[in-house]
Amino acid sequence: MSTRIGGSARGGDAGSGNGGTTLEQAFRAALAQWASGVTVVSVRDDAQVFGTTVTAFSSVSVEPPLVLVCLGPNAVARPLLETGSQLVINILSAEQQRAATIFTDTGPLGRELFPREGPPVLEGSLASLICSVDAMHPAGDHVIVVARVHDVRMGSGGDPLIRYDRTWRTLGQR
Repeated sequence: MSTRIGGSARGGDAGSGNGGTTLEQAFRAALAQWASGVTVVSVRDDAQVFGTTVTAFSSVSVEPPLVLVCLGPNAVARPLLETGSQLVINILSAEQQRAATIFTDTGPLGRELFPREGPPVLEGSLASLICSVDAMHPAGDHVIVVARVHDVRMGSGGDPLIRYDRTWRTLGQR
């Protein structure tokens, strides 16, 4: 059984039914039902490292190796990226919930979690993809960043961190 949110049964506008629920609210509620792995996109700018928690991540191609991430308007890494820029996509483990929370903020937090030099690989990640920006495409209030993978650093294994229903989860957790 499904429940209609965001419009009347007659197909009215998004705010016309169900207590004034807007299409945006309904859209957010629907997307909260999509379980997703969690990444931190990290970028080095001189001596500083900036990280942004991202759940909108996907593989694009194996040959050449391409991935994409979608960055929101407040992502601290967003203004540092342009075609050719280096970034690291760190795939978080279940033990990295603290890092995921830290990097949802808009400030330069969590720098101590990265090495002082080299690619900003987040220690404890299941895997880290060292990439360069291949293309950037505006899409609504986000930007789709297509990145070419140049190196892969595998972690020591474990379970992934998952985002579901607006909370951090682990495999098997209800």
